[in-house]
Amino acid sequence: MIEFELGNLSIKISEEVFEKMKSFIQDENHKPEAGGILIGHYLEDNNYSITDVSSPSEFDKSSRFNFTRSKKNAQKIINTIFKDSKGKKIYLGEWHTHPEDYPTPSGLDKKSILEQIQGNILNSEIIFMLIVGRKGIYISSVEKNGIKNSLNINYDEINKISLDILRANLTKN
Repeated sequence: MIEFELGNLSIKISEEVFEKMKSFIQDENHKPEAGGILIGHYLEDNNYSITDVSSPSEFDKSSRFNFTRSKKNAQKIINTIFKDSKGKKIYLGEWHTHPEDYPTPSGLDKKSILEQIQGNILNSEIIFMLIVGRKGIYISSVEKNGIKNSLNINYDEINKISLDILRANLTKN
């Protein structure tokens, strides 16, 4: 489990989910942007856990510098996971790749994520935008009135966080 602090929020992402997103890194010139949705739990006291992500589908559109996911297909995935989890797993935002080492959101990325939280009825007051780059990620929390806290972190730091958490858990046992 990887844990990030964004202001007063704590976000946990499973290693499996993180590796799934990283498998789409645009580390070669022919690879298009990829993306999907973030699904998980609101635990309590501003703690979130991202447990599932969707992969790009045949219904999405992508190019080297653009990714547009199919809303209809994403909604099917959300509905299935919500139902299978008896309402415990909810939509928590969007993820996609950028063909840059340390990604930053474009104007279109910001507009798109704000449309998600402002234009839809969601089960969470806060959603997340996560962008996967070649050497690190960008993650931010998003509320109806805008993008709040953001973090750029490289993979070496994430690996260190994971090792520190692993060591802490081993010493507890």
